Amino acid sequence: MTVSFKFRASVCAWALASLAPVSAHAQDEQKTPPPYTAPNNQIRFGNTALFRNLIAPATLETQAAGEYAQIIHDAERDKTLLPDTNPLVKRVREIANHEIPFALKWNDRAKNWKWEINVIKSPDERMYCLPGGKIVVYSGLIDKLRLNDNEIGMMIGHEIAHALREHARERLGRQQAAQLGAGGMPQLFGFSNYSSQQPDIGDELLSMRYSPADEIEADVIGSEIASRAGYDPRAAVTLWNKIDSGTRRADAGFIWMHPYGPDRRQDLLKRMPDMMPLYAKALGKTIDQLPNYAGMGRFKKSGR
Repeated sequence: MTVSFKFRASVCAWALASLAPVSAHAQDEQKTPPPYTAPNNQIRFGNTALFRNLIAPATLETQAAGEYAQIIHDAERDKTLLPDTNPLVKRVREIANHEIPFALKWNDRAKNWKWEINVIKSPDERMYCLPGGKIVVYSGLIDKLRLNDNEIGMMIGHEIAHALREHARERLGRQQAAQLGAGGMPQLFGFSNYSSQQPDIGDELLSMRYSPADEIEADVIGSEIASRAGYDPRAAVTLWNKIDSGTRRADAGFIWMHPYGPDRRQDLLKRMPDMMPLYAKALGKTIDQLPNYAGMGRFKKSGR
């Protein structure tokens, strides 16, 4: 398809004009995380990122499904895909299936996602939820870090939240905007005259590094999802401490893709009083009846 110079120039100008204000907002957001509010029992952060609009969600979900199918195919070929009868597979699927119903309110498209959960036998300490609800867990994450069910619940909730909030779509959109500014015409727009084939973004999806703002949003939404499903939100702290200790020394390891430090840990603790009532309600208990966890208190709100 031929694209006029005038049209290309106008798109480039729009993308460049969008970069500066959004980047400045993102920097402020990273320095000072937005306060936690939950009107109507939901959490909302900021405005929808302009960069997401550069990539159609259906396009990204289709490519993610193809990448997922290739991962599963390779694991079957290598005999590393754990079978449905494997206890670890059953354990992970049970936790994920408890959480998915509480995730759907965060993204209208998620109601029609064809969710799939698989576990691959591997020493790798990682997992991801690809756009479209395809979840892959590498056994090393659970086995080597000795994660309990509450920690797995927090991990799955966190990864689901990244997919629901379309963080990958936003980051890839930023890359597309940068290509526009450099004079390139990214094929994901669907009007490139270089080739009719869409680019392969599989490697980028699997090695994407999220921003501190992305991580905080995924922490809050993921914790809410997992807490409502009956998993202890205090486990988020022990989970990320374990991941930090276990993967920091690896080049581009899991903690590199999901930046974690004292500020993020403090944010997890700060939001705990809002999560504990959700967890208590899921168990049919009062906050005072909740069991202790890792020496942490019950984070009751003042006056309760």
